[in-house]
Amino acid sequence: MPVLIVVTLAYLFFFAVVGLIAVAEIADRRERRRRKLVSVHTPLLGLSVTQAFDPAFAPLWEAQIPALERISKADFAGVPLRRLNRSFAGVTGRFPEIFEGCGIEQWVLFLQQEELVLWFAGRVRITDKGREFLRFRFICDVSMAGKE
Repeated sequence: MPVLIVVTLAYLFFFAVVGLIAVAEIADRRERRRRKLVSVHTPLLGLSVTQAFDPAFAPLWEAQIPALERISKADFAGVPLRRLNRSFAGVTGRFPEIFEGCGIEQWVLFLQQEELVLWFAGRVRITDKGREFLRFRFICDVSMAGKE
């Protein structure tokens, strides 16, 4: 009887280890894909959210506002990446020279790098910094409109 218990535990341990290895492989594959997206082409290199308040870069960041607002209005689960295609097309249409060769995944990774959004499991969610950016941009726009 003790031998049967030991053999059963050994089988359970074996399958648990195989399962953990499978989970680690999936996570590793996902991470390699993310790194590949970043390293293949980085057209947005050199841009940062701090430039949003520079008059030379303000139009570029204003083009991001509709997408960030759409993400902000979503619930806690966020917006599926495919629902941002229209927003991405609008941004790339306004600035084709900057976004040349850039895909929607790279654009979202850029926004995530700037800590405005969080992309996880195919869904995009706004961060606290992203909400603050939207709120501050709105306050700046209102104060600038009053000066004209």
